[in-house]
Amino acid sequence: NLKRPQGERPQGRSPRVARRRRRMREALLTAGARQFVNRGVARVSVEDLLAEADVSRATFYAIFSSKYSLLENIINPIFDTATKAIRDLADEPACGGLTGILDTYLALWHAHREGLLLITSVDAATFRHFEKRHQALNDAMFTVLAKAERANLLRNGSAEYSLKVIARSAIPLLKVYDEHPSGDALFADAMKALLTRAD
Repeated sequence: NLKRPQGERPQGRSPRVARRRRRMREALLTAGARQFVNRGVARVSVEDLLAEADVSRATFYAIFSSKYSLLENIINPIFDTATKAIRDLADEPACGGLTGILDTYLALWHAHREGLLLITSVDAATFRHFEKRHQALNDAMFTVLAKAERANLLRNGSAEYSLKVIARSAIPLLKVYDEHPSGDALFADAMKALLTRAD
């Protein structure tokens, strides 16, 4: 029985191997987000992902169990980040909470543009992979919007309707203003006009 020399790492656990695995994982996440958004989840095969990310089938399955596992790894972190950020707004004044929701969308857009677009484009069968996280995000937003409703800030007077406005308008507006030099400000102004009462 040969002992491994002290300080030597087990095979496959070296920093170089770990860095290479992280790079391949990121390449697959990037390829997946782009292909799923452009072609739809159902039309993208594992072979398509392998070709774009330039990784082997064995590598893919060492990291993800299926294309749906890859999809979950693209979308779930976005939901988790958004839900935490919006839960953190619960103690803000009503007006600050509304601004915080819009700031959260902008931050996510700049960090995860394709992932946000993907969330809005998945079909009902695929959506079940994210339903619980989506509900958690909605619950967090409703809490912030309910405070704005009580403060009489909402244009339609209702946290429920304002949540629907955000769900159906925020990402399309981010897409509209994506390349505009004042896009962030225009998005915020447009959403505030939809959500809040005129002064």
